[in-house]
Amino acid sequence: MDIVTLELFDVTVSEAIRETARALDQHPGLPLRILLGGDGMVRHNVVRLLERSGHAAQPQPEGAHWRIDIAGLPGAAQLPAPAAMRPLAPTAPAVDAPPQGLSQPACRPLLLTRSRLGSGTPVGQDAGRRLLLGVLDNLDPAVPWLGLALEGLELLEDDQALALLERLRARGVRVRISRDSQLFPSEWGERFELLEDSHWQRLAGRGELTII
Repeated sequence: MDIVTLELFDVTVSEAIRETARALDQHPGLPLRILLGGDGMVRHNVVRLLERSGHAAQPQPEGAHWRIDIAGLPGAAQLPAPAAMRPLAPTAPAVDAPPQGLSQPACRPLLLTRSRLGSGTPVGQDAGRRLLLGVLDNLDPAVPWLGLALEGLELLEDDQALALLERLRARGVRVRISRDSQLFPSEWGERFELLEDSHWQRLAGRGELTII
């Protein structure tokens, strides 16, 4: 059986996600070998994508690099596969595009740029925080992802908000953190998925993103 080998060296997180999704889509059922560089964030996001796609993914170190082997399915078509798939030239990230043949999800992604609704006195600020947490508590599971940017990152320092974000993630809503909104690397960059700002900016420009 042919093995598709995908080399992901010196790529961004969004490029790695896009190329991995493309390999899974173009070669369904065939064994897949992914070779990664030393970037832990790239490796973490590729593993998460594979696991969400129903594949057991266990990275194995190979010197300064990493290897992930995905087993093929019995009876998979013997399609000719290249020895290695090179990343394409950068295009609009396809990580949030619906699978071919499916319509766009009815719910748009949500980006929070603030940690509370409204402003004013401390009493009003407390009420604004509670109201915003109410939005999170009632978020539809069909929302493809929730992003935090600018002041929205302050929610990560609130125990109640953090518990809500963890529950959303457990329900299948991806929680993503704006890369450019972080002044310096933090534990949250490892705990949650990084969001490339150019991606949400394109969605906002097309009216396909809800921003609070």
